[in-house]
This record gives sequence, C-alpha cells and structure tokens, in this order.
Amino acid sequence: MKKIFLFFSILLLALYSCKNKDEKKEAPTAADNAQETRDKENFYAQYEGTIGNMPVIMHVVKYGTAYNINYSYTDHGKTIELLFQKDSLLKNDSLSFTEFADRGLTNGEQKEAQLHMLISSKAISGYWIGGDKTTSLPVSLKPQTGYAAFTPLVYTDSVKITGFKTDTPSAYTSLVLLQPSDTGLNGDWFSSVIKKEVIGELQPDPATPLQYSIKRLGSNFLQDFKEDIDTLKAAGNDTGHIPYSLMHYDQQLITNLIYNDKGYAVLNSSNYVYTGGAHGMYNETFYCFDLKQQKRLTRESILNIDSAQLVPLLEKYFRISYKLGPDKPLKEILFDNQLTLTNNFYFTSKGIGFLYQPYEIAAYAVGPVDIWIPYAELKPYINPEFAQRMGI
Repeated sequence: MKKIFLFFSILLLALYSCKNKDEKKEAPTAADNAQETRDKENFYAQYEGTIGNMPVIMHVVKYGTAYNINYSYTDHGKTIELLFQKDSLLKNDSLSFTEFADRGLTNGEQKEAQLHMLISSKAISGYWIGGDKTTSLPVSLKPQTGYAAFTPLVYTDSVKITGFKTDTPSAYTSLVLLQPSDTGLNGDWFSSVIKKEVIGELQPDPATPLQYSIKRLGSNFLQDFKEDIDTLKAAGNDTGHIPYSLMHYDQQLITNLIYNDKGYAVLNSSNYVYTGGAHGMYNETFYCFDLKQQKRLTRESILNIDSAQLVPLLEKYFRISYKLGPDKPLKEILFDNQLTLTNNFYFTSKGIGFLYQPYEIAAYAVGPVDIWIPYAELKPYINPEFAQRMGI
C-alpha cells in the first residue's frame, strides 16, 4: 500500500511539475515585455507582408502618438509615402493614412488611396482603400528580421509670447532623427554625417551625442523666434496686432528609411520650416549609406554613367511619369527645356530615383520632381560591386 501511495504521490508531483513547466513556458519573457513596452515608445521597425496578394515592405517610425510611414511593392520598388491622419472609420486604436499621389500627376486626375491600420510591434493589420473608393484590400504585415536596427531620437518643444492685445505669437519644433542602435559599430561615423549634412553643423564634434545636437537645433530655432518678436516690439508693435507672418513659426524635421537591406541603408530626411511669408519651405534629401564599409554613397558609387547618357534617361522617365508627350516641350512643366543632373538620389530593390527640390527645376506649385528609373534601364551602367550585393 505504501508503494502504491508513493507511486501516486510521485505521479502527482510529476504532473504538477510538468504543469509548472508549461506555465513557465507560456509566461511572458523579458523580450515579450520589452516588445509590449515598445508599442508605447518611440521605435523604428521594418515590416513585410501583403496588401491584397501583393508583397510589400513597410518602414515605420513611431514617435509619441505620431507616425511616419512609407512602403513599396516588392515587384516595383518605388517608395510610396503616407500622410498620418486620425481614423474616424475604425475603433480600437486604428490609424488612418493617406497616400501621397504620384508627384508626376499634377492635374488632379489621381485620387489618393487610404490605409486604415492597427499597428503594434508584433503586426500590422487593416485594409487599403483605392482612390476610387470601390476597391478594398486586406493589409497584413509582420516585423521583418535581419535588417539594421535604428532608434529614433526625438525632440519637441514650443513657446508662446503673451502680452499683446489680440494675438499670441507661437513657435513649434519637432525633430525626429534615426540613429543606428549599435552605436559602437556604426553610430559614430553615422552621427557625424547626420550632424554635418542634416543638422548643418560645420565642424561636428564626435564626442557630442546626437541627441544634444538635435536639442540644440530645436532650441536655436525657438530662440530665433523670440529674438524676432523682440525686434517687433522694439519697432513699436507691442501694443498692436502681430503680423500674421510672425505669429506661427514651425520647424519639422523627420528621417525614415526607405531601404534597409544588403548592408545598405537609404535615409529620407524631410524638412519643413515656416518663418513667415506666403508659405513654408520644405525639402526631401536622401542619404545612401553603405553600413558595411561605413561610408556615404555617391551617384558615382553606384552608376558608371556620364551626363550625356543619364540626362536622356531622366527626360524619358520624366515624360512617362508626368504624362508629357514626346512632342511637348519640358517647359510646359519645368523652367527649362532640358533637365540637369542632381546628386539627390535614392535606391530600393528595383531602381533608382532622382529628386529635385521645389524651385530647383520647377515652380513651387509643381512640388518636388521625382524621377524613377528601373534597374533594367540602368543595368549597363551599374557598378559590378553594387550589382552583386543587390542581386541585380
């Protein structure tokens, strides 16, 4: 009897132990907790999945309660940027985004598609609605692994000036810059480029953290605003109306990746500044990095092509994008009848884009001019090392 009792005691103990093991296995790990916490913090992540049955890659930067997102269809490769909006159609923390219409279609014939999505560090789900409002496709993406990890550095601040009769001048700054998470391996050289090229430091100090440089950029903008208001007061306008052009200064700078694979990272820096006048000024600048060799790539690093060969290709694809017939002069859209080269370029898995800033080759109303050329057209000119790494 004792042996039978002992046997059942051991059996129950074994079953209890197995149950505890199962419970421990199902209990949240430190990584799970960190991942859940990340949903509430600033983060960058790269997702892959489908919209409908079409494969896509999506780059997400979350900062506070706002998002900066772009994506591309794997078969095509050209980046589509999304404008973050509040979602009034879905509940449960759903977010709404509107696609920027193709910059080539300036006549309003293309309607912007919308994406309504639930975003977490574990998945993105929702649906895509076409510009015609009749097509709806499911969105399903998971975090991608194997890409270079980046961390958003964020600085926001604002100031209001009181004491005027009717108006309250204000200024706002919002700065979000990505930095490699592995600062020991890639951070120092990368930060130096960002400090010099994006922030505008003439002689960046490698010992100064990038976060400090970002804060100084925002603080200087707000200080300039205060000094402009002081100048206005000194001119005797402290008891009257503030000119509208001085009421609301605005500075917004955000970076996001549009390509992050094969040891390459292509960073898009979007910058908007309003300091008075009819409208603010904005621009997009791309920085192509070789993370393995720790250097910034130039156009010559990728293409062995001269202007006599590249300019006709730019014109060909400009006409395709902007639906401008071969018999029409470029001056119907641009300032001149011939395109010039630009060093502001980017690349993804399927091609290379060349971006011209507002006022650079066309009027402000045209917006940035984005010319996308597929690798198939450029293949004879692509440098062998780049072609091998990209699998072209």
